[in-house]
Amino acid sequence: MSIMKNKKVLFTTKWLTYTAMLTALVVATSVIPPVPIGGNNVYWCDGMIFLGAYLMDPVSAFIIGGLGSALYDFGVGHTHMAVASLIIHGVQAASVSALLHYAFAILPKKHEAVWASVSSAVGAIVVIGGYFLYYWAIAPLVTGESKYGWAYASERVIRNVLQEIIGISLAMAVCYATTFKKQLAKNNLLPDFKKEVLKNDEEKTAT
Repeated sequence: MSIMKNKKVLFTTKWLTYTAMLTALVVATSVIPPVPIGGNNVYWCDGMIFLGAYLMDPVSAFIIGGLGSALYDFGVGHTHMAVASLIIHGVQAASVSALLHYAFAILPKKHEAVWASVSSAVGAIVVIGGYFLYYWAIAPLVTGESKYGWAYASERVIRNVLQEIIGISLAMAVCYATTFKKQLAKNNLLPDFKKEVLKNDEEKTAT
């Protein structure tokens, strides 16, 4: 089943289902009690964001990472963070997906785990740099609170570095240390947007 417009498939049912499910899992892993490390609370949600980027296309990945994080912020009352989370985590996930599935697509598939780790490093830089900029320059203006600024932003860098390392490690372990992604692909359980569009066009031509 597909949602149709102008005789082309925009979003397949499988794509919508995976995107919604992974977005919900980002919210769910955000509310799991964080791990206190070195005086910083490290959350689990980045692992699910990276996993979504490994499995899905950049548009879906943006929704998974950005909307999932923004919904969590709204849910716990951090409304001033929602837009920042939407943009930062959305770009994080979309950049990882775009690099892995497009920029590195010409490279040997057997080394996908390597390309995933490189892509994830870029996504981690987006998060670390994005939140540093937010806490340093934007949060003081949006909230009017004096606690934000250069010192606060610098302190949060350590926490975000730890969170990205843990997130990447979790996602890599699930997706590549096991046969999880291979089994999904083998059983035709992963959305393949291009193939499904092609298949639908061919069916219409045959009709």
